[in-house]
Amino acid sequence: MSVCIIDGKEYRIEIAKTPFATEWLRLFNNKSLPVKARYDTNAYEKLYKVLNLHKDFFKKIKLQSLSNVSENDLWDRKKLQELHLEIVTFQKNYKKSTEMANINTNNDWDYIHDYIHELEQSIRSNTAVFGHGEKLLNHDSEALAENWAWDPLMSMDDFYKSSDFDRFHINVPFTELGRHPYESFIFSPDTYKQEGSMLGRIGNSIEVQLVKTHPRPEKGYEEWCQQNGLPCVGTHFPLANFVNEKDAQQIIYTDSIKIKHD
Repeated sequence: MSVCIIDGKEYRIEIAKTPFATEWLRLFNNKSLPVKARYDTNAYEKLYKVLNLHKDFFKKIKLQSLSNVSENDLWDRKKLQELHLEIVTFQKNYKKSTEMANINTNNDWDYIHDYIHELEQSIRSNTAVFGHGEKLLNHDSEALAENWAWDPLMSMDDFYKSSDFDRFHINVPFTELGRHPYESFIFSPDTYKQEGSMLGRIGNSIEVQLVKTHPRPEKGYEEWCQQNGLPCVGTHFPLANFVNEKDAQQIIYTDSIKIKHD
């Protein structure tokens, strides 16, 4: 069984079935990974504060969702969907409702709408970073001294099988010495032969996000890879998913996590 241990409690996860995940576990299985960069809660705090401030007004005008928000509700995308729907429905059903709501909330009504969108985007894109070495330094030559060399640690085929554009709840960023294919395609498409890199080095950090996402490469990447005789590798190594997606929220305030695979 595979679990992510957070604040002494075990949460079930599913490890990616890839060559990289196998190698990563060989190095980091059951080892504590302290937080390097906490999850950004700014959007959440702004929305919760303003909703709590005006909850009596929302209750008075019978906006049930807006007037009944508990502290942890806002990390739930379904709850945000519910709040947004209530706002839009209220504004559609009652003339001058927006003006009236702004007057009674000191113009916070418009901000609430924006804060919902901001938090929705935050949940999709923000991460917490756990691991060792410098706070947000992927190419940390001191922490990675043991592997800081131009020696392949996995085959090109294993690199391809292990990488993806889809983002799991837990992902490992590339720590290549040169440019990996997609980075080269975006920023320096004519220099891959000189600085291209698919060594499969294992970095000391993992990125954890609250939801799985499915980004797609920019147009032309597949053709560029074919022209350069390269597989269409992704942007990172997916490592694991929480079985219950809500369990991912436990990483927001924790000081460390540990991944254990028996």
